[in-house]
Amino acid sequence: MTSELHHIGYVVGDLRAGVERFAAATGAGPFYAMEHIEFDQVTYRGAEAVYDHSSAFGRWGSIIVELTQVHEARPAGLAGALVRAGRGVGHAAWLAESLEDETARLQAAGLEPFHTGRTGPASAVWFDGGPLFGHPIEVLQRCDELLEFYASIGRAAQGWAGSDPYRPISGPPS
Repeated sequence: MTSELHHIGYVVGDLRAGVERFAAATGAGPFYAMEHIEFDQVTYRGAEAVYDHSSAFGRWGSIIVELTQVHEARPAGLAGALVRAGRGVGHAAWLAESLEDETARLQAAGLEPFHTGRTGPASAVWFDGGPLFGHPIEVLQRCDELLEFYASIGRAAQGWAGSDPYRPISGPPS
């Protein structure tokens, strides 16, 4: 089974400023921002956890970029497992037909899951990338809602002229 890179994430100290800087430097965008994303469930190493963050998604050529501002992460181990703002790749992500099968495959390859999150139809498992990647890996359960959200980001990028790179939303962009 081959996994295809879906998006790459960077942690920033201020989401709006990070989006504006990234868009100006790379031409990526526009970025659709979900602030203080609420989860139905969050775990760290199997126990309940807190992960309050805001993320903005935009297209940079053929790839989606996710910029994330972490507001709060508990316990301390979860906060420590996430890449600090400005310290390199926050995560690389791909979609899986079966989150359970992909988790088993990655564990067999030596990657250890450390964090899970679920909100509505979206479910993800995060892995310590270890020496193979050097940064966390996020695997998302493929679902129609996520596919449409990511497709809408691609449609918004077509012909985008650089105006209003930061666009807060409460759901998928139209």
